[in-house]
This record gives sequence, structure tokens and C-alpha cells, in this order.
Amino acid sequence: MLYQQEKAELPSKNDRLILFVGGYDPRGARHYHQMMQRESLKQGEVSQESYKVGSRHRWEPGLKEGLLHSQWTISNDRGKSSDYVFVDWSDLVRQSWASRIADVVWQGLKTYFLIFRNKNVLSPLLKVTPYAIWTLVYPLVCMLLCLALACIAITVSYKINPGWVGFANGILIGSIFLWAGYALDKKIHVSWLLRILNFSRKEAENSVHEVDDRFKRTAKIVARQIISGDYQELVVIGFSVGSAVAVSFARSIREEFILEGCPKQKINLLTLGNCIPLFSLMPGADRMRSNLFELAKDESSYWVDISSPSDSVSFGMCDLLALSFPKQDSKVLAGCVNPRHMCTPRFHKLFTPSAYRWMKRNKMRMHFQYLMASDLSGAYDYFKLLTCKESLPDFIEKRLVR
Repeated sequence: MLYQQEKAELPSKNDRLILFVGGYDPRGARHYHQMMQRESLKQGEVSQESYKVGSRHRWEPGLKEGLLHSQWTISNDRGKSSDYVFVDWSDLVRQSWASRIADVVWQGLKTYFLIFRNKNVLSPLLKVTPYAIWTLVYPLVCMLLCLALACIAITVSYKINPGWVGFANGILIGSIFLWAGYALDKKIHVSWLLRILNFSRKEAENSVHEVDDRFKRTAKIVARQIISGDYQELVVIGFSVGSAVAVSFARSIREEFILEGCPKQKINLLTLGNCIPLFSLMPGADRMRSNLFELAKDESSYWVDISSPSDSVSFGMCDLLALSFPKQDSKVLAGCVNPRHMCTPRFHKLFTPSAYRWMKRNKMRMHFQYLMASDLSGAYDYFKLLTCKESLPDFIEKRLVR
């Protein structure tokens, strides 16, 4: 399929407004826009579709409020054209992004101390998703292994050659082990997982006020757009860490609808590669849990999660409410309407066996697959989902609910 890019600087509004909330990633709208251009072209060739991605520009409604979000369009000749708003908080990520790996490790030790001190974090995970424990402790194991090898090297070298020479040789060999661990991190992204855990702790401590403020200001503008009839369908997409942020964002939009006298206005929420329990289980995350519980009860919101069990840094096909509220009465949770469905993208059906095996070894690549093209055509197609003719709930129920 031929790839085309729309030339209009400010394309006319479409029926569907998509608000994309990315993960804990210092890369901003430019990176994700280029990825959508590249991956939609690949997916079009696989699915025999003609996806078109428009040029990127500032989200005009937010400029007066100092919100520098970005917007572009994505369309399909056989589907709809959607306005896609990249709700940008990457600058806040960069501000909190520790530049030195030593700082990341130090913050990580504080995070693990909080986790292991509070049994309410680990007990639900062991009961519902024991495999997720490995994801949680994976960075800690890698850190301790590198430190242990360095200490062993110093000790052994000193015993073989007592004195300053042996000690210096041990320091040199230990430094090589630490450097090797740092180099390995560039491939297996241990520090990336550790940064996510550190952010979840800070968010639970309410120490990242700017994130909440920015999304509340954005919610106010979005609510006015929908109520004024600019769009017929509202879709909020939360990816990775953005899944937890999107839960609170959707709640803020609902609060604005209530203030504007439209409490039953429909909100569609789609979470991809969710890591919500990492946030909801943190001690002190009362605000997050409150927003999650309100969303779970909200009959005017349609929330679907699409996460793969093969994505080891997400909570695919898990009972998110049971995980997040381990002490809540099961009858109360059974009365909740959201999430409507827990779906799997079935990534193993979208790639050849050899390609899928490679992806499973690359945690970062597997985690980003929700936003990328596949090698084979299948039920999950991110770009078809964005441009489907029918409403998002109809599309989900027709293609992904089993």
C-alpha cells in the first residue's frame, strides 16, 4: 500500500477524538508521530489497508492554557479519520529522569524498601499473578548480582595477592563487572523498569503534582469540546505507565462532565500493556485507588484492557480490581461494570514462531508491540482500531472479545 501524509497544517475536525497518554518515556510527540508513520505503512502492507498519517502540529485548544500537546490525524480509506492528540507529559518525565545510573539505583533501593516493608504490595501479586513478582524483583536481582560479582572479585584478588596490589587489581576487575552490567542494561533495559517502579512510588507519595495538574487542565478543555458537539466519540488510550495515568485522566474528564451538567456523557477508555497494579498497590496511593474504584463503577464509561501475558512488564488477563483492592468485599467488586473486557492481542498469532521467540527475549520490544505493526494479519491491529468505521466498543466486541 502506498503511504501518504496529509499536508494540511490544521485538518478539519473528525467524528472521533483520540487522546493518547504515553508511558514513562522522555521521548515526546515527535518520536511517537514518526513511529506511527513508519508502523502504519508496514501494517498497511500486511493488512492490505491504506492508512494515512497527517502532519504534526500543536493542539490548538490547549495553547491558551499553556498546554503544548500535539495533534495529527490518522485515517483509512475504508474506515474513519480520527483526530489523534498526543497528551504530552514527556517534559515532566525528563525533569524527573535521573541522569546518573547511581541515582536510579539509590532511588530503587528506597522503592524496594517500601515494597518489602509493606506486605499489602506483594501478597495480592503472589496470589493472583505470581509471575509478576519476577518482573517486580528483576531489577533488584540484577543490581545485587552486579554488586556481588564486584565484591567477590575484590575479595578473591586480595586473598590471592594480599596488599595494595591485590586490592587495586580487585577494584579494577570489580569495575569491569559493573561496567559490563551497565552495558548489558542498554540491551535488557533493567534501569528502565527500575525508573518505572521509582515513579510509581513518587506518584503514590503525591510528589509529582505537575502531572495531575496538567491532566486536569486538559480534561476541562476536552469536556467542553465534547459537550459543544465537536466530536461524536471520545477515546482515551493509556499505554504502559500511561494506563495508570489515563485512569485518573478519565476520572478528571468525568468530573468536568458532571460540572457541565452532562454526567452521563460517554467515555471510552482503552488501556494497552497496563501496569496499573504497580501504582494501585503502592502504600499511600489512596487517590489512585479512589479514581480506579470510581471508574470501575461508572456505567457511562466503557473501559477495555488489551494486555498480553507474554508482555512481562504488564498485567495481561488479570483481575485488576481483585489485585488493586485485595481487602475489598468480592461482592462489591462483582457489582462493578469496568473493565468491561480483559482482552489479549494474541501476539503469537501475529508473528512467525522465530520472530515471536526473539520478541519474548526483548522485553522493551514486546512491550511496545501494542503500538507497532505485525508481520501477519490478525485480530489485533492498532491502526485499524484507531480508524474503524464502527464505534470503539463495537470494534472491540467484534474482533477481540472471546
